[in-house]
Amino acid sequence: METVARVRPLEAIPVEIEGEQMVLLRDPHRFVSGAMTVSIPVYLLMCLIDGARTPLQIHEEFRRRFGIEIAEARISELVSELDELGLLETERFEALRAEALADFERNPFRPAAHAGTAYEESAEPLVAQIDGFYESVDPDATVENAGENLVGLVAPHIDPRVGGPCAARAYRLLRGCDSPPDLFVILGTAHQYADNLFVMTEKTFETPLGAVEVDLEVSRALTNACPLDLKEDEYLHRFEHSIEFQAIFLQHLFAGHRTFKILPILVGSFAPYIAENTLPSEAEPVRLFTDALRQVLSQSGRRVCLVAGADLSHVGRKFGDEMDLSESLVDEIRLKDLEMLAHIQAGRREDFFRHLQRDQDRQKVCGLPPIYTLMSVLGDGCTAQLLDYDVSIEEPTQSFVTFASLGFYKDGAA
Repeated sequence: METVARVRPLEAIPVEIEGEQMVLLRDPHRFVSGAMTVSIPVYLLMCLIDGARTPLQIHEEFRRRFGIEIAEARISELVSELDELGLLETERFEALRAEALADFERNPFRPAAHAGTAYEESAEPLVAQIDGFYESVDPDATVENAGENLVGLVAPHIDPRVGGPCAARAYRLLRGCDSPPDLFVILGTAHQYADNLFVMTEKTFETPLGAVEVDLEVSRALTNACPLDLKEDEYLHRFEHSIEFQAIFLQHLFAGHRTFKILPILVGSFAPYIAENTLPSEAEPVRLFTDALRQVLSQSGRRVCLVAGADLSHVGRKFGDEMDLSESLVDEIRLKDLEMLAHIQAGRREDFFRHLQRDQDRQKVCGLPPIYTLMSVLGDGCTAQLLDYDVSIEEPTQSFVTFASLGFYKDGAA
């Protein structure tokens, strides 16, 4: 009997439906649309479909591990269902993948992926929604006009319905600037695996507020200056939210009175540098990219602001931790975050990285790659101001996410 094709890597999210613990499964790359909800036993069974076992071997291993009897016929039915949905590594999935990639490549636009879910899906309600974020901010909390010294921002990429006010604290620094930036280099967390550490797209971003164009002159100069393949994994931009959320805040800020362009770049995981006890700055891809970007921006003639779409710690059962949610745990992570943010504020990017490397990034700071990259491109002589810090607690999954906004200034202006 032939072995069963392997289940593809999927996002597995614990959920509760009518009092029953279930698992929501979805394709992280959205090659296959929709989601599938399965019981815990079915999820455990799927974990055994690893490409190395026959249906009989899956049946026997499941019975051995969990003491539950599932007929071989039911396993075969499940395999057929998964293949039909495109969730197995088979020819059917490869055809679906090729079709999705071709559709994306043909389209000169990157359509809004999260309008109507994470934020309002039409212009007028979205403007009102973002207006509300600004109205919730204490007007005396920070300086409104950062002036010419502002060179960078960190804003959260958590759902704007949660992190919107925190993001507004960052973007309001741009209000009233006499000469605001005309190019925003948006460095976003790549939440899905990429073969390349840095992934750029030249597609125009569409949102309910209109179109945001990429600065093609700068993007092509970067392509020529950087020996890395910056577009091989371009499809990752299709559903990634870390840049899209920054685009809507910029559109809202400059609507009707200022034109700007963006350079959207996703930054992949720094986990290998964490594990190998090395610094990203010692790695050739990081050095080649940051040197090239710094050079291209300095020669562009643009007024540039770098933006990192970045969250901080991810802790709890939703993120693979075994501990229960507690006030003391939140306080512990808050203290670690503030220690980490102190390194960022002082412009100490290597200390920022070492802080997380010390315990193998137990905090799971997904914003590490874009923030570190932003600091590397800005170079020495820049400091930051912490504008806001917040925690989003998710009781049902016993988990929480932390996030912050910061402004970066040259010549110690913070």
